[in-house]
Amino acid sequence: MPDTADLALRNLQRLIARDPLLRDIVNPSLPDAKRQARFSPDVDVLETDKGWRLLLELPGVPRDSIAVEVSGARLVVSGKKPDARGGLSARVSERSTGPFRREFLLPFQVIQESIRARMDNGLLTVDLPRTSAAGKRTVPIE
Repeated sequence: MPDTADLALRNLQRLIARDPLLRDIVNPSLPDAKRQARFSPDVDVLETDKGWRLLLELPGVPRDSIAVEVSGARLVVSGKKPDARGGLSARVSERSTGPFRREFLLPFQVIQESIRARMDNGLLTVDLPRTSAAGKRTVPIE
């Protein structure tokens, strides 16, 4: 179980790393996280007219090391991002590697048998088609 303070610190460091001004002002005063950051792919969840679409950024992750599984009402995307340093010692290391696992609660309107996933240039796209009964419906009052 990760330490929540350590996790929050790593997330703050990741945010600060994206902004040069914050990086120069705030970063030197932050303590170091206890553990090396674990790889967690960024994700977008989009709603389309046919259902939902998940976009997961997985640069450098081989297709055969990714698993997309449906378990009950959960969609689980897991895998491992390899370490590309080739055994060399890093002086600076900002790229996270290692195992990852993202879980998503599926809306009950998803047709589980029709879920499709494809990988293109480091972007995993998972399409979750909506059932035709998922539209808006007025319920009569008796």
